[in-house]
Amino acid sequence: MVAYNGLLYTDGHMDDHFKIFVEQLRQGRVEKIEEQILPDFLEVDEEGLVFHFPVQLTGEAYVAENELVLHWDAETIATIPCSICNEPVEVKIRVSNFYHSEPLAEIKTGIYHFGSLLRESILLETPFFVECKENCPKREEYSHYLKSSNQKMGENYNPFADL
Repeated sequence: MVAYNGLLYTDGHMDDHFKIFVEQLRQGRVEKIEEQILPDFLEVDEEGLVFHFPVQLTGEAYVAENELVLHWDAETIATIPCSICNEPVEVKIRVSNFYHSEPLAEIKTGIYHFGSLLRESILLETPFFVECKENCPKREEYSHYLKSSNQKMGENYNPFADL
């Protein structure tokens, strides 16, 4: 891992940056987490979904009884193609008030790596579909290709849709 201009660059290996040393959290000690991390740790290989902006991470880690507790907020920006016109759209991804507890008995080495947990929490908040400018300007142009919400078509008809 290399720091440059306040950003943390990863080298593809498990970063020291994502490590929590559990023994250092005994006796009520709280580890503050405040980082700006480049998005390469997200390892996204999806067509159209791109993360170019750093991940802002703030939170804390502490031990409560026999559990390691992680609590954080994370924020970044994803670029996703518009569902209508296929133009790239930047979407703010926000993970708010995320909590995770891990039994200390399952942390055999005394070091907990939270990189994959952070990755999952961000990807779970990433929408599958977005539309540019809240209502794509090309929506009207393509409207004859789109099925309206109250359209009844053959086997796709859902008689319970209005319940």
